[in-house]
Amino acid sequence: MILIVDSDPEIIERAREILNHDRHVLAVSSVKHALAMVRRLGFSVVLVDLELPDDPLTLIQELHATNPDIAIIGITAAVHPEIPAGSKSLGVTEILRKPISLAWKPVVERVLASRGCD
Repeated sequence: MILIVDSDPEIIERAREILNHDRHVLAVSSVKHALAMVRRLGFSVVLVDLELPDDPLTLIQELHATNPDIAIIGITAAVHPEIPAGSKSLGVTEILRKPISLAWKPVVERVLASRGCD
């Protein structure tokens, strides 16, 4: 199962269209809702908007504390995206650049496969 955390409804809708074909995809727009979802449901991958207004680094830390095996993929509109300092040790393995595109799917599938999630 995949969770998308992004405050932009267009990103959420498009990501669900692209990723929903083979996987169950849920989406939320805030750190608070993401944490509640992760505590209730088991996710293999969480895509986190690194520009969330309500502290994405706290979300990444909590995700890692809740389940150190969860794969975390950052989403950003930055021109030169890179994994934020300290985030790699918390499980951020990839960065996807906005706007969303079909190129996101193979990255997510590769991360899932590397975690043994078929």
